[in-house]
Amino acid sequence: MRTRVPEERTRQARRLVPIIPMLALLSAPEALAQATKQGAGLFTQRCATCHSVGEGDRVGPDLHGVLERRDEAWVTRFIKSPSAVIDAGDPVANALLTRFNGVRMPDQALTDEERASLFAYFRDCTAKGPGGCKPSPAEKMGTDATAEDVARGRKLFEGSEPLTHGGAACIGCHDVRGLGVAGGGTLGPNLTFAFARMGEKGMRPALAKLDGPMMGALYAQAPLTEEEQYALKAYLADVSRDGSRPRADRDFVYLGVVGLLAALGFIGIAFTAPSQRGLS
Repeated sequence: MRTRVPEERTRQARRLVPIIPMLALLSAPEALAQATKQGAGLFTQRCATCHSVGEGDRVGPDLHGVLERRDEAWVTRFIKSPSAVIDAGDPVANALLTRFNGVRMPDQALTDEERASLFAYFRDCTAKGPGGCKPSPAEKMGTDATAEDVARGRKLFEGSEPLTHGGAACIGCHDVRGLGVAGGGTLGPNLTFAFARMGEKGMRPALAKLDGPMMGALYAQAPLTEEEQYALKAYLADVSRDGSRPRADRDFVYLGVVGLLAALGFIGIAFTAPSQRGLS
């Protein structure tokens, strides 16, 4: 018995080692603010598809005030393995399972630091009150967009709706599937599969920065608003849903036909004008 007690205390001490400096770090105002910011980013990446913080239930419950309704140790256990908590017969977990139509949250493999930053974000949002942590429009998931969001994104891409700060429409340099008769420009890459390739995580900062060699110069003084970023992201996400390859020769075919008709029309006018003068 005497040998087991020190061993148990040693194991407990080892578990506390990474937690103690982390708690000390979070006690500093600057470190707490940084942790809250990291938690906000983590929530957007890992949680926002199914949860909100102050905007109502989604696939899962609204997490505003979650650390006031539930013990932190319980929330930690549930985040690590929701199914284990449910299957153990926990009444709260099973009530949530019933309330949300039997949908089980997948296990979340978060480090202690990530979980602490997420909890810091939850506490900060709770302190601000309902709606205090409403995400910016640009942070909404492109795949959650409405038909109106997609339609506006197409208008912005085509230039039929001007950008707020006067930036150039995307169509001048880029093309996507099904865009008009002649399509878009070819100076930049075809963006049909841009969202599928980059994903939400890559598309959001790309639209916010627009810092490529040419785009940096074009949009340095004309950045997209957050609403415009989201609408364009929604449009590109919608275009990416069709996995078939867009026709590479479409532009040349249509431009060739239009050019031929224009040439024939010009020839017709040229030959008709002298005959009309002769008759007169």
